[in-house]
Amino acid sequence: MKNKALDFETDLSIDKFKLDQECITHSQLYYRYSELEAEAKNQVGIVADNLKLKMGEANIKIRNDFIKKEMKFTEAVIASEVEKNEDVLETREELRKVELNLSRLQAGVRAFEHRKSQLDNLVKLYCAGYFSIPNNGRPKDSINEQASREARVGLNRNGKKRPSVDDEEDDE
Repeated sequence: MKNKALDFETDLSIDKFKLDQECITHSQLYYRYSELEAEAKNQVGIVADNLKLKMGEANIKIRNDFIKKEMKFTEAVIASEVEKNEDVLETREELRKVELNLSRLQAGVRAFEHRKSQLDNLVKLYCAGYFSIPNNGRPKDSINEQASREARVGLNRNGKKRPSVDDEEDDE
């Protein structure tokens, strides 16, 4: 997988005039963000395990310190001291960061599911002629028929004037 910078807004945008290309690239984008989400879940697990390890190490160290000083302690005191431990605090902060990254990627993957629905809707609108040239009150023609008519009108304006029925009567 390419290590391209994430740009949710650009990747989620849809060019309604290039629906074919958007449909082709959608699955690649969805896979890319799903893969990143899986990696983020794994990272959260690794940091969570690391936090448990740091808390266990801090717990043992604090207990040993109390024992060496021959001080009485309770489980609440130990738990409080573990929570204040610098390594534990740093690892908790790291866990929050990777959880935030995971949340953003999960939101991105859900947004790509909505993007798929929007692509489906836009394709249906395109097939129904929604993006066609306005027909000025005429019955619905296909885009090709509308384009042909517009081309003929343009040629008639630039070329010779077509004789009208009235012009033919004057010749007689």
